[in-house]
Amino acid sequence: MSIVERVAELLGSVPQTHRKPSAAGEGADTLAPNLIERAAGDSRRRSSRTTRTFRVDLDRLRKQSIVTPDGERTPIAESFRRIKRHILTNLANPKAGAPANLVLVTSALAGEGKTFCAINLAISIALEMDRTVLLVDADVAKPGVPQALGLKAEKGLMDVLRDRRIDLAEVLWKSDIDKLTVLPAGTAHQHATELLASGAMRELLRDLASRYHDRIMIFDSPPLLAASEAGVLASQMGQIVLVVEAGKTSETALKDALGRIESSNVAGLLLNKGEGPGLGYDYGGYG
Repeated sequence: MSIVERVAELLGSVPQTHRKPSAAGEGADTLAPNLIERAAGDSRRRSSRTTRTFRVDLDRLRKQSIVTPDGERTPIAESFRRIKRHILTNLANPKAGAPANLVLVTSALAGEGKTFCAINLAISIALEMDRTVLLVDADVAKPGVPQALGLKAEKGLMDVLRDRRIDLAEVLWKSDIDKLTVLPAGTAHQHATELLASGAMRELLRDLASRYHDRIMIFDSPPLLAASEAGVLASQMGQIVLVVEAGKTSETALKDALGRIESSNVAGLLLNKGEGPGLGYDYGGYG
């Protein structure tokens, strides 16, 4: 029995994604009491503000084996369809604790493909008829979402948490993929862990989770064993998807990573970079 199979006995069966190219992946300031209300602003500010939009580089996505709206029915696309079905089922049957529409994608170690999986999951959910997605780059030390999507953005989540003068709406980017919006990580900060653990961050998450009934927030997190921010984020999420690289992640690393999060919130283990015929269809359930 493999390491993933042993751990999966506790957490459910293990989904796998098709092998992808290596390029695919890899004291705070005083804060405003309600970031969402602040983001809305008054009617005059809303009317004068232009929504930030960007065009997703679909060719870049295809080269990284990332799902695209016009893509064919591939093993990767089918894998993430199955994964998202489990996420959506959990939304319909929420557990006590953090809202189930706050979904964290993380890994034990760097380079296991968690950004690749977060983007694929977000785009796949955006293709649903009645769901919208906010993809949050929460890997504040080494953000990878903007580069993968072809987005150039300087400010983001960290800037909103640090500076009360910045509205959340000012740093959101609406993509030309229908129903997909991106929140970049923003400016790196030495107190990123404290900012993510702040009351303002918790209130932001509560408001995001409750204000948009059809929206799912996908957070691309730092690796659990590489950065303290990951554990802080995980403690505030309703669902956690833990990416495991086939043939790389040791049993010790996986156990250490699981020990840093609340296992009851783990929606499943996602085996990435596996090999085999028909891979992406064969993993069965995802739980």
